[in-house]
Amino acid sequence: TSPATSWPPLVLICELSTAMYISVLFMLLLCAAGAADLVEPSRLPSHGLHPSTIASFSQALENDDACLIDCSPSVSLIQLRGLPSPDVGQAQIEFGMQRRPGRIAPKSHQSDFIFFQESIPGSWGNVIDAGTGPTSLMWLASCPVGTITAVTANESSVKSTLAQAGDYLDPKLDKVLAGQWQDPQFLKDQHFDVVVADWLLGSVEFFAPHFQVGLTRRLGKLVRPGGWLLFSGREPDDLKANNTVGARLLLEIDALRDAATTLGQRHPYREVPQWWVEEELGLQGFDIRNRSTFPLELGHDYLYSQLGWAGDEIKHIRDERLRTALEERHQALHRHAEQTKSEWQTQSVGTVY
Repeated sequence: TSPATSWPPLVLICELSTAMYISVLFMLLLCAAGAADLVEPSRLPSHGLHPSTIASFSQALENDDACLIDCSPSVSLIQLRGLPSPDVGQAQIEFGMQRRPGRIAPKSHQSDFIFFQESIPGSWGNVIDAGTGPTSLMWLASCPVGTITAVTANESSVKSTLAQAGDYLDPKLDKVLAGQWQDPQFLKDQHFDVVVADWLLGSVEFFAPHFQVGLTRRLGKLVRPGGWLLFSGREPDDLKANNTVGARLLLEIDALRDAATTLGQRHPYREVPQWWVEEELGLQGFDIRNRSTFPLELGHDYLYSQLGWAGDEIKHIRDERLRTALEERHQALHRHAEQTKSEWQTQSVGTVY
C-alpha cells in the first residue's frame, strides 16, 4: 500500500513573518492522525551519513542554530486532530516523570524550538532526533519526553555529542546512536510519538547524495499514528537574495565553498526550499498543521564559520595552482568581511522554516 493511502492525513504548523530575507529556515510540524486500518511500514529506508565529518562543517551547523532571533509570530492553527488520546497522554506523562537525568537541561531560547514546544500539548512520549547534535539534544532533554533516541553520523559524532549534552540525558532511557538512514535495517520497524528533523535535509547532499526524497519518506514512516513530525530547515540563500552587503558577502562565501567542495570531488551542502518539503510530505499523506518562519541574522560566529568551512573544503583540491587561486579568493573574502563588519552585523539574511 502506498504511503498516501496507508497514512491518514497529517497536519503541519507554520507561520510566515516578513519576506525580506535571503534564506528561509523553515519549520514544519506534522501530526499523524491515528486510524485503526493504518498499515504499519515493514521496511524503512535509511539516510546514510558520510563517515568523515569535518569539524568546521559541524561547527557551521551549530552556529546556524545560534543565528535565530526572536520575532512576533502569527501562528495559524489549521486543524486539531490526530492527537494522542487522553489515556495515552496520561501514560506518557507518568512515564516521563520517571526520567532521572544527570542534570536538568536549561530551557532553550531559540525561536524555532519555542515554537515546537508551544505547538505540541502535553507529554511528547518517545522521541527520535533523526539528525542530532548538542543543541537539539539539549533542547529535547528540556521537553516533556518519555525517552530520547538520537541519531548521528558516526561514532566520533556520538562521542562529541555525549560530551556536550550527555549529562542532560537519562542513561537508562535515552540513547545516542551512529546510524545510516540509507540502511534498510537501521531502526527497522521502530516508531515514535515525535520525530524531529532539525536542519537535517540540507546536509543530505553532503553526506548522502540524492537521498532527499528517500529521507523524507523514511522520516514519515517513523511517525506513530497520532504522533508528530517536527521539521526545520533553511531556504536556499540564492532564492531571495537582496543587494545588502551581508547578502552579497554570504552568497560569495557560499559560491566559494560549493566550488571548492565540487573541485575536491565531494558533494556540496544543499538546502531545499520550503515548498519542496511541503509538497513531498503532502505526497506522503501529511497535511500542514501549522507553519512558522523566523528571521536569520548574519552574526559574527555564523559568517566566520562559513568562511572556515570554505577554507577546509579548499584543502581537498589536489591541483596546486587551482588550490592556491581559491585560497587567495578566500583571503580576499576574509578581508572584505573585516572591512564591512559594521554593516553586515546589523543585517538579516534569511529565514528559518
